[in-house]
Amino acid sequence: MGLVVQKKETIRNIVRLLKEKGLLREVIFQDKWSSNEEDMPEFEIDSLSYSSKNSSPSTLLFCKGAFKEEYLKDSQSLFYISTRPYPSSPATAIVVQDAAKAMAEAGAYFYSYPQEKMCLAAVTGTKGKTTTAFFAHAILSAHFGSCGLLSSDKNCSDGLNFTPSSLTTPESLDVFKALSDALFCGVGHFVMEVSSQAYKVSRVEGIKFDAGAFLNISPDHVSPSEHPNFEDYFFCKRQLVKNSRGAVYSADLGKFEGIIEEEARKKSQSLSFSLSSASSDLYLKRTEKGSEIFFEGKSLGAFNLAMEGDFNLANAMAAIGLAIECGVPEDSPALHALEKVKVSGRMERLDPAPGVTVYVDYAHNYLSLASLIRHVQSAFKDPFITVVTGATGTKGLNRREGLGKAASLGAGRLILTTDDRDFDSLDEIDAQIEKAVDNPDTKVEREDDRTLAVLSALNGARAGFEKTGRQNVVLLVGKGDEDWVKVAGKKVPQKSDPDIVKEWSKEIS
Repeated sequence: MGLVVQKKETIRNIVRLLKEKGLLREVIFQDKWSSNEEDMPEFEIDSLSYSSKNSSPSTLLFCKGAFKEEYLKDSQSLFYISTRPYPSSPATAIVVQDAAKAMAEAGAYFYSYPQEKMCLAAVTGTKGKTTTAFFAHAILSAHFGSCGLLSSDKNCSDGLNFTPSSLTTPESLDVFKALSDALFCGVGHFVMEVSSQAYKVSRVEGIKFDAGAFLNISPDHVSPSEHPNFEDYFFCKRQLVKNSRGAVYSADLGKFEGIIEEEARKKSQSLSFSLSSASSDLYLKRTEKGSEIFFEGKSLGAFNLAMEGDFNLANAMAAIGLAIECGVPEDSPALHALEKVKVSGRMERLDPAPGVTVYVDYAHNYLSLASLIRHVQSAFKDPFITVVTGATGTKGLNRREGLGKAASLGAGRLILTTDDRDFDSLDEIDAQIEKAVDNPDTKVEREDDRTLAVLSALNGARAGFEKTGRQNVVLLVGKGDEDWVKVAGKKVPQKSDPDIVKEWSKEIS
């Protein structure tokens, strides 16, 4: 990820750093044990990696997570960092207390602490992180001329070119390299999403953000491979506020607001935002001008977003708060740059046939699907709602119950289909979602083939409108515009939801 910016550092200095940070246990080379960095050769490394397949003799390899000794067969590295030595490898073992933290510390040092030389904004929350990051990126780019971005959708280091993303928050080495590349390109502002896992596994270790936004919270990411319970998930989420110099937070968090507000008020600057409370720093008001956003009692103007939903207006306020804390004046026209933002696969509206409206969205948990259904119920008069969804395997196990409960809020038809089931049984996933449906008016069906499930929903919506004249709204959720599903650890090609809708629309016309 990023540009090719040549860096070099000695292995002796890396060991010295880890020792100073209290992470070093010992160094083992050819049966010689030492904890003295002076015993290390003045060997230069020119790259860092956490993949044994991506290494050279001058690469420092990090063995983290579920690393297996057999992976070292693919490695050319002469030095590796791990929480244990691997006797089968001739490479020098730098044994540490915590490999993920050691990787973050070494990464920041190797790339010369880029986070300290730029304005860095971050976003967390159960839903809306990507949209808010794109909103903030648009404002900062418009005002300062360029801005970097790390998101679950796309990444950008040079302020111009975007590449697809694979993680909400990349591994720490990738984060520091992206920030270093941005500085090399003259980019002084950067926005990134920060997931709960980012703090759980030290991907943003050592980073103090200039501004951090906390959007919302709802149970998610609870599984043996993620968070053991909601308390741990919420605790990790809150670390962004703790590790930011300025905080932007929702005043609509209900019972969770107090603990966020308490941490936010410790900051040099904190801004609250709300869809309803005029006592917040940023708040929304419906006026004759439209959806008007106010900051400290002063109107910033009406905002006509390209993305529907009150929840996106909340995201817009959070992005404006981040921009203000990053130095954008409250009267800057750059604030309105977010009005043009569209994020592929998020609240993507299609109208493929008379009386049929489709929303494609990544909604994958209770909060996101419930918000989407409530928006549809407010935007249309008595709509018949069809939801097509599945749930991920392996992780986020509590999402399954949440999806069933959310669908019960207004779906007349729920079609369960494949999502990224990974190694889990599709029947088991579907059964858990269906069990949580507690509305007798929500009829549940199963269709394992996602393409057939989408077509069934579209054909049913069209027939329903022709028969009753009632507006039909189809919610295709969970996959956005992705053209694959994950099965047994591999990505299997799957026509994207938007493409299926567009092809169906052409066929019937």
